[in-house]
Formats: sequence, C-alpha cells, structure tokens
Amino acid sequence: MARPKASPEQRAKVRESIQQAAVMLYREGGIGAVSARAVAQKAGVSVGTIYSYFGDLNGLGQSLWEPQIAKVDSEFRDLAAQYDDPLARIEALLHAYLAFGMEQATLYRNALMFVRPSAQDKPEKQSLDAFAFPSLLNVAIEQGQAAGVVIEGAPADLAQLLWSGVHGALALPVNMDRLDLSPTKDLVDTTVGALMRSVTV
Repeated sequence: MARPKASPEQRAKVRESIQQAAVMLYREGGIGAVSARAVAQKAGVSVGTIYSYFGDLNGLGQSLWEPQIAKVDSEFRDLAAQYDDPLARIEALLHAYLAFGMEQATLYRNALMFVRPSAQDKPEKQSLDAFAFPSLLNVAIEQGQAAGVVIEGAPADLAQLLWSGVHGALALPVNMDRLDLSPTKDLVDTTVGALMRSVTV
C-alpha cells in the first residue's frame, strides 16, 4: 500500500526542521559543519529529503535568508520610488545599501558574503532581476543615460560596478580584518561620492 501523501502542514514542518538543523550546525561549527549528511542526521530525515525539499545545499542556505532579504528588497523599492531624479535615486540606493550592510551585519554576512566551498556544486545562475538593488540601479542608470547625466556603457555593467563598490566597502574590513583598514562607517560619504563620480557625466 502506498504511503499517504504528506499534508502541506506536514511538509512545512519537515522543511522548518531541516532549516533549523542547518542553522544549529552553522552556529556550532561554521559553514564547514553544514553537510547534507549532518543536516539530515540532526533533522531526523534522509539526505534525499533535503534534496527533495531544497534541491541542494545552496538552495537550503538561500531559503534561510529569503524572507529577510525580501523585506530589504521591498525597502529598496519603496526608497527608489521617492526619487524622480535618477542620480538622486542612485545615490540614495548606495547609501541605503551601506546602511543595510552595517545595521543588519549578520544577515548581510550570511546572505551576501557567503563563499561557496570548492567541494560544493556550483549553483544555477539566477537572474539579477530577482534582486531589487541591482535592478533598481539598472533602471536609474538607463534613465540617467537617457537624460544625459550618466556615462555611456551597458547599464547592467555600470550597476555591477556600483554594487561592487558598496559591497567591497562592507566586505573588505571583514575579510581583511588583520589589516589596519578604516571601518565602513567612516567611509560612507567617500565611497558613495567616488562611485557617483565614476558614473556621472
């Protein structure tokens, strides 16, 4: 006789138990402690169940931060809607991104500073349209180019340049903490000013 199909409530409970197991392992031993086998053992499920629910370990990891990132994405969209001037919108977004990285440092590090161990399979590429920040930058850059206030170039490439700048300002002092680097909070205006000059006509 076939096993009865799990109800949505049962599936949600299994999904949550797998996520909680991954979080506990991460807290106890860092990213190296989070393997499919270890998560399955801690959650009391099979390894196959993890892959059935999340696709792979990368999918499991992303699922832990998606609700929080969705909230931040909504805040970026609300902010962008306040500015008709594309340059003012770009500048506001850069400031907001740096504030997000400093004020929500744990979320930022876990969701956006994750370095995939070489032993893990490469994830499928996601479209940048799935993320508010680069998408909003891209639109503002296109509008700025149409208005003659943003330099020529592929908008997606210029958006990546700006994103790299603010991400680097947040990540460098963390990744290279053995060096005597200025903290991000002391470089906010300098970073945003330099990035704005790099794309402004």
